[in-house]
Amino acid sequence: MDLEKIQRMWEKDSVIDEVMLDEASLKIPQLHAKYLTIYNDFKLLKTKAEFEVKKIKHSRWLYYSGKQVLEDEEPFQHKIMKSDVPTWVAVDEKVNRTEIKIEYYNTVIYTLSEILKQINNRNFMIKNALEWRRFTNGG
Repeated sequence: MDLEKIQRMWEKDSVIDEVMLDEASLKIPQLHAKYLTIYNDFKLLKTKAEFEVKKIKHSRWLYYSGKQVLEDEEPFQHKIMKSDVPTWVAVDEKVNRTEIKIEYYNTVIYTLSEILKQINNRNFMIKNALEWRRFTNGG
């Protein structure tokens, strides 16, 4: 599942049938469970990626400081000062790929939290629609 698919799902699920407000009200718990499950999945993926980036940063720090030769790479040929190692780690491609993944997860999590807020507010929206109908019908 990706952000685009979640947005397409919400585009369909966000529509409230003005005629069938009772059904829309009854679907709130189902929608909440659906999007909360997806939210939790992405929170766990983000946590896993955060641990992964820590391990990668440590490995890359050892590599750039000359303390470890990685299996799939040549030994680091430059002699750099210890204070410059964090700069090299910060621009490392493997580190950046994982950090980009974390930012993607943050975006998905933000989107899902906004969807969950909308689902939580549906009761009020439906109640307001019913009260407006009652008012316009003179009751």
